[in-house]
Amino acid sequence: MNIRKKLVEAGKRLYNTGLVAGTSGNISMRNLEKKDSYFITPSSLPYNEIKEEDIVEINSKGEPYIRGQKPSSEWQMHISVYEKYNKYNAIIHTHSTFATAFAVIGEKIPLILVEMKPFLGGDLDVAPYKPAGSRELGKVILPYLENRNSCLLANHGTISCGTTLEEAFISAEYVEDASKIYYYAKTAGKPKILDF
Repeated sequence: MNIRKKLVEAGKRLYNTGLVAGTSGNISMRNLEKKDSYFITPSSLPYNEIKEEDIVEINSKGEPYIRGQKPSSEWQMHISVYEKYNKYNAIIHTHSTFATAFAVIGEKIPLILVEMKPFLGGDLDVAPYKPAGSRELGKVILPYLENRNSCLLANHGTISCGTTLEEAFISAEYVEDASKIYYYAKTAGKPKILDF
């Protein structure tokens, strides 16, 4: 399956699972067959309307290889991660409800589920706020993705990375699942934190 098709299908899945609303969030993949080539979802197009030809191939400067195409406004964040970490080949940025709610109050998600260790690397910290689409946002998140594949973005959303698109997607799902469970656990009592 080609990269464009993978991103189109992932976008529909992202929308259908409720990890994004409207045109929020974005998805990208590193092109392993071509130097300085990355594929990313387009700016301001609903996921159920995106076609393969709408997926934008860009270089590390955010310049589209096909003139006139407009990549997601968050392309700098994606490129920043790819340039820092060779281990990541796919990135999913969401505005999932529960995770983003914790990002808004600046509260990390502690290690409350066994699954968080293998699928996320452990607990989820909150990267400091920087404007969406900025170079600063791309820089400030990097330390949080060294030993974890995901983190919360203060007052913004989440980012999940993987060696494959499927790995990044599963991580994004676990970020929201852990956040949701943590929220309900806090409303029911005092969550017990795992220490392994």
